[in-house]
Amino acid sequence: MKKYLSVILVLVLVFALSACAEKPAEETPSDTPSQEITIDLNALKNSIIEKAELVEPLEIDLENFCERYDVDASDVSDLVYITTLNGTFPDEIIIVKSANGDAKMRITEKFSSRLDEVKVQSRDYDAENYALAQECKIIEKDSYLALFISAKHAQMEKIFEESFNS
Repeated sequence: MKKYLSVILVLVLVFALSACAEKPAEETPSDTPSQEITIDLNALKNSIIEKAELVEPLEIDLENFCERYDVDASDVSDLVYITTLNGTFPDEIIIVKSANGDAKMRITEKFSSRLDEVKVQSRDYDAENYALAQECKIIEKDSYLALFISAKHAQMEKIFEESFNS
């Protein structure tokens, strides 16, 4: 008898809870989550090196990137960080796939600080380098952030943008 009473009480509880549950709203096309775009950062890196004709690019690893930019490694899902050491305006190419939205905001802040630093430093060079630094910007696409501090930034930005269209 106790078994039957227990089973009945469990069934009543299940029905009561399911009756109280809110019926989910019907999904509309705008409610469906958008598909996250994933790009091959290694292929993108190679494309930028080739098309922008970077001379002696030096690839920087995640540990050094995190140290240089004061970024927590857990905020980074994928990374390309290349620099060149030639010329008065050395190239600095950074593409980061952030781990999540909060991480993206933190990394954007670090990129913004770096860009401000470069703009201030470029004042001491010449008018041409100062003008180039003023044109550089942070680009956001889905969970990706890109910062191209380079005389060829416009070309690199275009290559980056095109990688999402292919």
